[in-house]
This record gives sequence, structure tokens and C-alpha cells, in this order.
Amino acid sequence: MRSLPKPGRPRRAKALALAAALLLPGCNYGFQGGGGFPSHIRTVFIEPFENQTDRFDLENVIFTQLLEELPRALGVRPGGRDVADAIVRGRVIRYEDGPLSYSTGNRDRPVEIHRNQVQITIAVEIIDRRRNVVLWESSGVTGIGEYETSAQNDDVARNQAVKNLVQRIIEGAQSQW
Repeated sequence: MRSLPKPGRPRRAKALALAAALLLPGCNYGFQGGGGFPSHIRTVFIEPFENQTDRFDLENVIFTQLLEELPRALGVRPGGRDVADAIVRGRVIRYEDGPLSYSTGNRDRPVEIHRNQVQITIAVEIIDRRRNVVLWESSGVTGIGEYETSAQNDDVARNQAVKNLVQRIIEGAQSQW
């Protein structure tokens, strides 16, 4: 046997719904999606990074990945140096490729490296050209990638590290507004 609702409950629920409908429009809270640059910035120029490492192609790989990902992620379009609202510039400070996992072997082969890790560290800044202020900067953004030494080379890990770098730049930039 099912019990019937108590007489006061439907009236109370309707009263609460009516009160919420009347009070909520007066609240000053709102939600915005996404992140991105401040509203006055619509274009960005990405300068090729200065490369302070011995990896001659690293600045091109970073530049290409930034150009593909950054404008879309921040809701802007690429623009020329003289007309862009913001400029992204930086330096590749460090490229390191070292063992991540290894095992000790025998007298002929004392150490066997199984997996390596590539770390790329950059200094980067995003500048608002109109206001002439730095929107975001970091002197030590590091991207990490890994590869199996028996089946891959460091290019695999380098590409992972660069993608990781670009994602960290996007997250850092979005954290400012």
C-alpha cells in the first residue's frame, strides 16, 4: 500500500520554486566558458624563439606547435608583428635527454638503459602591445617526453615534450584571467 503525500508538501515546493525564480535573476553571478585573452586582444604574433641549446631545429618545432595550438586555445587569430594585439616570445634554455629506467648488467655491458626522458625548458612571455604590459611570463616552463631506447629515438620524446610545453603555456596564460 502506497502512502499519499502530506497536504503541505506540494504547496511548500511550489513556494520555494517561486521564491528561487524571483530571487535568482537579481544575483550578479555569471558563468563564462573557456579562458583566452582579455577581450581587446584579437590577434597574436608568435616570434620564433631564441635557441640556447645545441639542438638546431628545436626553435622551429616549438614555433610550429605554438602557431597550431595557441591562437585557437586562447580564442584569437594569428597576426603580423606590426598589427598583432599581443606578442609571444621566448628562449629555449635547456634540452636534456637522460635515462629514466635502466638495469645493471654484467662486465661486458655494465648498464642497460631501457627508457629515456627528454626535458625541454623555455622562458616565455606574452605581451599586450596596446597596454604595453606583460600578460603572462615564466622563466622556467618545462615539457617532458619519454621514449623506449630499444625501439624509438629522442624525436618521439621531443615531440611529446613540445606538446607538453605548449599546453603549459596555454594553461599559464589562461590562469591570468
